[in-house]
Amino acid sequence: QTSPLTLRQRMMVKMLGKTMKVDEESLRGEIFQNRVSPFLAEAEKGLEIQVAVGDTTVTLRKRTRKNGHFFGSPRFDQSVINEVVRTDDLGRQRVPYSLSINDGTEELGEGLAHLIPQQGISVISDIDDTIKETRVVDRRELLVNTFLRDFRSVSGMADVYREWHDSGAEFHYVSSSPWQLFDPLHQHQRDHGFPSGTMHLRNFRLRDQLLKRVMMIRRRGKATAIHRMLKDLPDRKFILVGDSAEKDPEIYLKAWRRHPDQVKGIFIRDLQERPMIEERARKLVESSSDSICTIFKDAEDLARDATPVFSGLTLATAVS
Repeated sequence: QTSPLTLRQRMMVKMLGKTMKVDEESLRGEIFQNRVSPFLAEAEKGLEIQVAVGDTTVTLRKRTRKNGHFFGSPRFDQSVINEVVRTDDLGRQRVPYSLSINDGTEELGEGLAHLIPQQGISVISDIDDTIKETRVVDRRELLVNTFLRDFRSVSGMADVYREWHDSGAEFHYVSSSPWQLFDPLHQHQRDHGFPSGTMHLRNFRLRDQLLKRVMMIRRRGKATAIHRMLKDLPDRKFILVGDSAEKDPEIYLKAWRRHPDQVKGIFIRDLQERPMIEERARKLVESSSDSICTIFKDAEDLARDATPVFSGLTLATAVS
């Protein structure tokens, strides 16, 4: 954003600095400016969005909303997809696309669409405090880690995920982080060797008062996105990975109860700063038959505990 900040934007930045207990010099740093700028972007209503795959362009039926968001399901002939699709050694397919406005004259960005087969193995993974150190339970640390520090990975998790990915699993990252953090989160995944995957973040607007909403949206969980994936892919088998900081265990168990034939394993990282108290852990284990829910301390534990589940799913998929 090149134009001067509005009063609301200046107040938000000032409030962030006060809550994080940092000086103005820190707020002028490159990391903070890059992270906060998407939150300061002005929404543009009524724009037509063009989606291009190869040489074919489709205009979405609905224009951008007053908050600048847009949704749509562009359709392309299979012949168009076949010309540009990228297929890896395990048969996973990705389709490059680009977005633009003003009849394609102004580019918005590029991406890769993941073509997910109806059958196979999918891993739904939380991000904050599951694969990225965030300290969600501490508001100041949460904000400092989000806006001022380089993102840090949970030790060993990328290695485990890559092993699963190399065995054929698709990945879906579900987070309570605002969608404005997509770029740094995506860069973190690439820099630290996490498998590529679909990303499902929370809607957020500046007008919703940042500090209050950042905490509230984290309490609302990821249930809707998870339910949608399980509903849209009824023949796939899912492994769910999260942590004990928020409501991942309860949300994942609810998903298992609604979709017991699809959810084959739930793995919860037990955080030192918010460990699973004995009563909560007991209720989770007792409420999940067939030991569907496993609590792990670190990546080594996860790799060991999940191997029988994952190996069984891989074998079953290969036989079928």
